[in-house]
Amino acid sequence: MDTATRKGSGIRGATLSPPIAAYEIVRATRSIQAEGYRIPKHTPGTVVAVFNRGAAYAVEIADLPGGPEVVTLRPDQIQRTH
Repeated sequence: MDTATRKGSGIRGATLSPPIAAYEIVRATRSIQAEGYRIPKHTPGTVVAVFNRGAAYAVEIADLPGGPEVVTLRPDQIQRTH
C-alpha cells in the first residue's frame, strides 16, 4: 500500500497511510461510546462515508442492539482489517 510523506510533522521520514476509503471494512481500536452506543473493541464495521479527507468516518456497525446503525468515528477509533 502506498504511503504519503508527513509534511511539517517535525519527524524526518515519517509516513502516513492514505485515508480509509468508503466501503472498506474496519474494526474498533478500543471500546467506544458513540451516539448512545457502546461499541466493544475489535467490533467490525463498514465505512459508508469519509468526511474532510479522513478527519472522521461514518461507519455502519451491524452488531448493535436493535440492528445495524451508522455512527461517526474518528480515525484513531478505527483501523483497517487486513
